[in-house]
Amino acid sequence: MKSWQHGYEIDYLKELASKYEHYNSFTLSPFVQVKKNNIAECLYKGTLKIIDENTMIDVTVSKSVGSITMHGNTVIAKKQKDDITFTKLTGNKDLLKNKLNEYIDNNCWLYVWAEDKDINDFAIDCNFCVVGPKITTFGEMYNIYYRGKPRPFPTIDLAEYESIKKITDVNVDLIDRIAEKLNTLPEFTNHYSNYNKDNSWSALSLRGYTSDPSFITKPIEMSDKWKEKNKDTDFFLQDTPLYEQFPEVRELLEDFNHIHRVRLMRLKPGGGELERHTDQVDPDSGGSFGKLARLHYPIKTNERVIFTVYHTNGSPRVVHMKKGECWFLDTRKLHMAITGGDEERIHLVVAVIPEGKRQVAIIR
Repeated sequence: MKSWQHGYEIDYLKELASKYEHYNSFTLSPFVQVKKNNIAECLYKGTLKIIDENTMIDVTVSKSVGSITMHGNTVIAKKQKDDITFTKLTGNKDLLKNKLNEYIDNNCWLYVWAEDKDINDFAIDCNFCVVGPKITTFGEMYNIYYRGKPRPFPTIDLAEYESIKKITDVNVDLIDRIAEKLNTLPEFTNHYSNYNKDNSWSALSLRGYTSDPSFITKPIEMSDKWKEKNKDTDFFLQDTPLYEQFPEVRELLEDFNHIHRVRLMRLKPGGGELERHTDQVDPDSGGSFGKLARLHYPIKTNERVIFTVYHTNGSPRVVHMKKGECWFLDTRKLHMAITGGDEERIHLVVAVIPEGKRQVAIIR
């Protein structure tokens, strides 16, 4: 017997794990899947409550005050000491409801998958009120519910709930003039994302953190190992020589005073794919005041270039961004893209800080 089993037979742990097949269907991370090893850990700690052979729930008690975040530093609620948290629900709903009601006099939190409609209906039936979403770095989304004594919750900027939005139409002539110069570009740099399926996604910098157009990295997003390796390099925002070839881009962005990265981003044709994920490593990104908003300007596209972006209630929205349009995309939310057509997709992707009532309001 292995030490991680904590004295439980492996067949018993496997049997319990098999009851979480539906729950695990909503997971993308191996760290949140319910498997034999974390079942053993929960049993050892006494948090996993086995109601019957098919019905289980994990119950923990907060030992201190802690924040619940939607993503990054966006706090949607505060847990207090002795609050009860329910997770890992599976099995008979009536039995689960009875177990939840054993804690009717406590302040309780309930974590369920946002994309699982039945379990969300169950939460409401148990008199829990939805507080907001929690989006993981692996591309999963919980809905967080609360039941208990009334307490204040933080006021969240409405822009934090926006996933994708068409901002405006733009001058198509400018877009066409940019497109005419695409064949003069050097080779695009493969993007370093873990979700870049088959190396389909690549980019070039018109404005970035070095003068090299092939440097598409934002240093703050990188690992500690990378930062240590590059600690002697002075990274700062600057135009690359490639920007001088595109005065049309400057004209396109003339309404913005605070422009950060400007990149041309390519997705290969014939099934080039950016798999479902979130980008939460950049603490500056977002749609609220003072944050870096990411804008997409399609330069070269076709009708089979599809973005799927998930709203904060867990529902997907499928969009095709057309040439001559500008879209806001909050990449901290779940998103994915695929090029189904035979032509490559190239977007101009710009990070800007909206300022003034007009620019900030368009994201809301």
